[in-house]
Amino acid sequence: MRISPRLRKILLGLLLVVAIYLGMALLLKAIGLENAQNLVQKAGIFAPILFIALCAASLIIAPLSGSSLYVLGGVLFGKEVGFLLSYVASILGCSANFWISRRFGRQVVTRFVGKNHLDELDKFIGKLKSRHSIFYIALVMPLSQDIVSYAVGLTTVTYRQFLVALLPSIALIVAAYIYLGTSILEALLQ
Repeated sequence: MRISPRLRKILLGLLLVVAIYLGMALLLKAIGLENAQNLVQKAGIFAPILFIALCAASLIIAPLSGSSLYVLGGVLFGKEVGFLLSYVASILGCSANFWISRRFGRQVVTRFVGKNHLDELDKFIGKLKSRHSIFYIALVMPLSQDIVSYAVGLTTVTYRQFLVALLPSIALIVAAYIYLGTSILEALLQ
């Protein structure tokens, strides 16, 4: 049986997600969830600041994904605080992508996104030329928030328009990771 390249990519992505969740579960079991949460509390304000910086950076370096960090934040900080921290980090990371793209153009974006993602970027930019671009941005943002943010910066869409689409779509993305992902991880820890 021959597997199509697209299906192979999806299966590898799912395998990676499962491996990350199992790795986090094993690490948290080894450390102890309470011990990890105590370390976070002892770190004071530095823990949330470091968490936001790591999540935002994972969005700026597009092949990385902050989604597993969101889940870890939900477990370590609690779902509500984890959601808030991840939401702020996503807004900062996606905004940085927009401005990097706007300021430095396609050549620099290629370094962050990677040559493999340029086709996706070009397709997205082509679809943004309609007058319904804000709605379209909000609709596709959950698929790849980092790449979409870079793509929008290469268009004539204003930052304000981008932000109008970004805020609700990021809330949905982060909520899904925090509430579903954290619940799965907590179930693995029991």
